[in-house]
This record gives sequence, structure tokens and C-alpha cells, in this order.
Amino acid sequence: MRYVTLVVAPEEGQGFHPVGERIARDPDVTGEAIHRMDDLGDGTVTLLTEISGDADRYRQILADSPEVHEFTVADGDDDRAWGYSRVETNDLVEYMLERDRELELVRDMPIEITEDGGQRVTLVGTEEAFARAAQFDEPDEYDVEIEKTGDYHPEGGRLLDALTSRQQEVLEAAVAVGYYETPRQATHEDVADVVDCSPATVGEHLQKIERAVFGALVG
Repeated sequence: MRYVTLVVAPEEGQGFHPVGERIARDPDVTGEAIHRMDDLGDGTVTLLTEISGDADRYRQILADSPEVHEFTVADGDDDRAWGYSRVETNDLVEYMLERDRELELVRDMPIEITEDGGQRVTLVGTEEAFARAAQFDEPDEYDVEIEKTGDYHPEGGRLLDALTSRQQEVLEAAVAVGYYETPRQATHEDVADVVDCSPATVGEHLQKIERAVFGALVG
């Protein structure tokens, strides 16, 4: 059994859907992940979405979006919120749903939302199913980049596979400089010097890394 992780980004705009574009462009809200998406077959989908930032602003975006039929938002920990919504599809979403039915591949949830409103998606299936998928032409509306691929393992055996390549790089640097030693031998600044980014960005990466790894262990 194989998996392929893809980064899918629209060529124009900042989202696959008008609601996603509004969230991606808002400075107070950041889309983090789609944990569940179900096609209701009536031109709408239900979504369970994780965001960070201002939960009240997120509620306002959903309330002001005519494509959203209903929603509710629950406040979480660490500046997080979770939203349930039933949303009208558009042509691109319908195309993606139809592709899901044709490709004989399983989407490994959650779908990570990238900073530009794109999506990082992991698909699981047989080599034969991936070979058939390669025969389909992608629409002009978005770009697809293969980020990584390999043999699929159950959750506990692929903790690092849950991380992006950049997150793996940050994690390896943190371990190398002693960030996880007891007592701690390094700071965010020390890790930042190795991976060439700001200490604040290192902190954000490490939070996401720890949430992904520990979530897989206890989820």
C-alpha cells in the first residue's frame, strides 16, 4: 500500500472556495486543517475545520458568507477554534469530489491548509490505483506538486510522515542542538540559526510538530 502527499494550490486567488479565500485573506484568522468533509449529494458539503486566531472573526466570516447554509463554532485551547459548517460547493469542489469517486484512492485526514489557502493532501491506495490516477488531466485552475511518497504505515508507524518536509527539518535541528534535552540546551533562536528562519517561525513549527506527533500517539 502506497501513499502520496500532494500540495494543491489554486493558480488564482487564495482558496478553492470563496469562503476559503476570505479566511486566507483575513489577517486575524488562519485556516489550519479540514478534519472531515462529507458530500451530501445536494450541492453542499459538511466540513469540520480547525482554525487559529480570532474565533469571533471566524464566526463573522461564516455569518457573512452567502455560501454557508449553517454553522457553529467551538472555542478550543491555544487560540484554536473548531467550526462545523454546511457549505455550497462550486465547480472546482464538485470536480474534486467527482475525482474522489473515480480515482479509487482514500484521502488520509486531516487535510492541512497551507498559508496561501492551498491544501496539503495525503492519498492512500495501491500502485495500480495511483497508475490509473496519473492518466487523468488536472484542470487549469490549480497546480499540483508531489511533496513526498512512500509505503503507507498505520498511524503509529508513520509519525514523521504526518509532518511536512520543513517541519521534519526543524524537528531534526531541534534535536541536534539539544532543544529537547533535560535540562534544555538550546532555544528557538538556536534552532532558527540552523534552519535559517525567525525564532517566532521556529516556535510555530514546533507547536504544529508536537500537536501532530502527540495527537497521533493518543488520538
